[in-house]
Amino acid sequence: MDEHIVQLWTPQIKALDDRYKAATVDDDGQALDQFHKLPDTALWWWRRHPRILTGDLGRSLRSAGAIGTDPDTA
Repeated sequence: MDEHIVQLWTPQIKALDDRYKAATVDDDGQALDQFHKLPDTALWWWRRHPRILTGDLGRSLRSAGAIGTDPDTA
């Protein structure tokens, strides 16, 4: 990409990354890896799971050791 496009989009992408990080927990992919084998080269967002664990996904992730926030206390 040319420099103008990079400068234009970098702040917006950073803001979205920050929102994603705030809504997720970094566990180095341990919980998700129980259900979907992560490649050794998985990018950082594959190594996170939702902070609020609810429904079937929440139960599954908890069974794999994920620690999150109960939706009733979030």
